[in-house]
Amino acid sequence: MGRLAEQYLRAIEARLAGLGAQLPTIAAAAAVAAERACAGGRVWILGDEEGFVGEYQQRAAGLMMMSGLPGSGAPPLDAAVAAGDAVLAGTQHHAPERQGELLRALTERGVHVTLVGAAASPLRELATAFIDSGLPVGTAPLLEHEGVAVCPAASAVNIAGGWLWALEMANACHLRGRAPVFLVSGGLAAGADRNRQHQGKPFHDPGEYEVLPAPAGQRGTELLAEWMRCLTSIRATEMDKLAEIGALAAATRVAGHTVWCASTGHNLPAQRGIEGDPGLFRLQFPERAEEPEFAPGDCYIYNGYYLFPAEQLAAARAAGVRSAWIMGGREIEVIYPHPGEIHVDGYWRYGDASLHLPGYDYRVIPPSGVITTTLLWLLQAAAIDAGARR
Repeated sequence: MGRLAEQYLRAIEARLAGLGAQLPTIAAAAAVAAERACAGGRVWILGDEEGFVGEYQQRAAGLMMMSGLPGSGAPPLDAAVAAGDAVLAGTQHHAPERQGELLRALTERGVHVTLVGAAASPLRELATAFIDSGLPVGTAPLLEHEGVAVCPAASAVNIAGGWLWALEMANACHLRGRAPVFLVSGGLAAGADRNRQHQGKPFHDPGEYEVLPAPAGQRGTELLAEWMRCLTSIRATEMDKLAEIGALAAATRVAGHTVWCASTGHNLPAQRGIEGDPGLFRLQFPERAEEPEFAPGDCYIYNGYYLFPAEQLAAARAAGVRSAWIMGGREIEVIYPHPGEIHVDGYWRYGDASLHLPGYDYRVIPPSGVITTTLLWLLQAAAIDAGARR
């Protein structure tokens, strides 16, 4: 793997470790939110980009109780938000004045607000609790290409901080004898039906699940270990393939053709065109009915989920373009590669859920949002290492 790609990956790993050092603070803030949720309060999400809200709202392996702040996060504050509620907020400094107005209104109303972002953000003082991303204010591009800062890190690190908070909040609910409802991936056999049965329920009924709580911070430590397992496994076994994808993308660009990059997930659409995007890939989101228009000489990257996307795979093969497929769930879901295809194991588990909490009969907390967001920019760093130009 080239210098810039290695630099980017190590930087993300370091920021995740930095979140781990804050687990006592994260767990304490999450415990306040849990106390409020167990008393009937609501848990809201507020972000200055759509990906932060989308990552937690109606998310497979995420909490049913988490909802986007009413009114699309725009002032004035919606009357549905009450004094006994809690908010998880994320900032990349996209609209600091508007977000600051909302944060001030929330805390004045008595809402407990945990903010994830840069330590130097002026919004920090407006929150009740704070999780430091360890990054500069903004989208935090980590690399330099043609004199421009590229490959942002804030989105991946911010959503990681939010998932640690959400998991510790769930554990704090377990300490109070309540079992929050987590959603299950609709790609699993019983997932959609199960989610419909529990739709709108913040907690399971008494006696439905007896979940064994853990000491504060333990579950967060386990989740960090799962992300690190994915990243270190990729480092150990897939780096040559990622470099090969970077070389393919660079050669495609140099020849004047298009590098198509499709993704599945709640956070990825918000990455398109943000500050620090080097613009090397043309991002596509099949869930939004976006499909590539292949021309001879193009290539296709699928930065995906845990199920191979049959339609996209067939389309790339029919068009005869070279392609790369980054997928989790490889312990169950396998496919026979065709010539011209590169297959990479992303190492998140089948079902896209990280942890088994004793007492539940399903895993919780999705790793793919953090890992695929990291891989989006890691792949572009690999393309730059191979000579790609804007």
